[in-house]
Amino acid sequence: MPLIDLKPGDIVTGLEPDEHVEIRRIITFGNKTLIEGIGIKSHREIRRPLSEDEIAGLIKVGGADYTYDGDPESFLLGVEAQRIKIAYQFDPLFAVNSSVVDILPHQVEAVYRYLLPLPRIRFLLADDTGSGKTIMTGLLIKELLFRGVISKVLAHMGN
Repeated sequence: MPLIDLKPGDIVTGLEPDEHVEIRRIITFGNKTLIEGIGIKSHREIRRPLSEDEIAGLIKVGGADYTYDGDPESFLLGVEAQRIKIAYQFDPLFAVNSSVVDILPHQVEAVYRYLLPLPRIRFLLADDTGSGKTIMTGLLIKELLFRGVISKVLAHMGN
């Protein structure tokens, strides 16, 4: 990175191990450049004379050129997508809680107590008429999709 790209107020990585540094002052002398800054976490003053090669190894991660002027709706959608993607890790009944169908206790028990814990989910779901086989199947498929275990489903609804 050429020195011209660095200016006071920029935040760089590579100057101090395991810490970002906010540059306060840049002084050139001879074939070296003195970089003075403050550690973001430690609040320590840091002074390093660096060669052009060492300055090229710095990575600018923040500063006056970086703004928070992004689209807030896109950001919210991205955050919500990440929340949904990992929600099953924190909510064991995520598919139930994200459904608009009123699920009965025996359906939840069948899916979460008997079907999901199986090492290989290969079974025939059969029950009395009106017991909610379609709801149980939908709940199971939704849960497996949320967990990323399946990507496609082939279903046969027959008599």
